Amino acid sequence: MNIVTYLRVSSKQQSERELSVPAQREAIQRYADQKGWIIVEEFVDESKSAKTADRPAFQRMIAKAKQPQKDFKAIVVHKFDRFSRSREDHIIYKSLLKKQGIFVYSATEQTEPDTPHGMLLEGMLEVISEFYNINLKNETLKGMKENASRGFHCGGRIPYGYRTIVVDGHVSLIPGEQHEVEAVQIIFKLASEGMGGKKIAHILNEYNLANADDRRWSPSSVLSILDNQVYLGHRIWNKRTKGMTQFKDEDEWIVAPNSHPALISQQQWDDAQTELQQRKKK
Repeated sequence: MNIVTYLRVSSKQQSERELSVPAQREAIQRYADQKGWIIVEEFVDESKSAKTADRPAFQRMIAKAKQPQKDFKAIVVHKFDRFSRSREDHIIYKSLLKKQGIFVYSATEQTEPDTPHGMLLEGMLEVISEFYNINLKNETLKGMKENASRGFHCGGRIPYGYRTIVVDGHVSLIPGEQHEVEAVQIIFKLASEGMGGKKIAHILNEYNLANADDRRWSPSSVLSILDNQVYLGHRIWNKRTKGMTQFKDEDEWIVAPNSHPALISQQQWDDAQTELQQRKKK
C-alpha cells in the first residue's frame, strides 16, 4: 500500500529532543517497513502548533487527499498528537479523509481505525492528548502569574531603557544603556513641562537620541513610555488582551510594586500625568 507521512514539531525544543523530525521519520519508516508499505511523499510542518489545523503542509496533504487521482491510501504519523491536539479537528479531518478512503495510522500508538475497538482506543488517545494540551496551558499560565506577582519578567518585549538579568533562574529588569535611561528621563521632563507626544518625538529625533532598534521616535512610542509604570519600578502583567488591542479590567492586572530599579521618581510621573490629562481635556 502506498502511504504519505506527516511530521510536525511545534518548537525548537521539540526539534532537538526525541520528537525531532529525523526521530519521527525514523520511527515511521520502521513501521512502514514492518507493514510492507511504500512511502510516496512526506509532509512536514516545523514550529507549528497542532492546536489549529491552519498549517501549510497539513493543508497541502488534506488537499491532495481530496483529489480524485491520488496515489496513496493512508497517512502515517509518529503519534496521533502530531496530526492534531484538537479533538474537534481529529473528528472533522478524519471523517473527511475516511470519505476519500484514507485512514490515519500512528507508528507508536498502533490501532485498527477501521474496527470498533480501534476507533474507541484512538478516540481515547485523542481526548488524552487534548486534555494534556489544555492542562499544560493552565499550568503554564499559573506559573506565569506566580512569576509576575513576584516581579519577574514573563517574556515579551523588554521595555525601552532596560535590560534583563537572570538570577536563580528568574528574569529581572535592570537599567540599560545610559543614553536610553536619559532619553526616558527627558521624555518625562518634557511631558511635565506641557509638551505632547508629537513635540517630544521631534526633539528626540532632532538630537539623534536613538529609539529602540535605532528607529526614529514617533508620538505613539513616546506616549507608550509615558503610560508605562515600569519606569516607576513597578511590574504590571496581564494588562492587555491576547491581541494586545485593548486593556483588561484593572482587577485582572497583576501588579508587583518596586520589583526593579526605577528610572524616574514618583514626582516626575505625577507631574507628567497631570500635564497629559490637561492636554486631553483641551
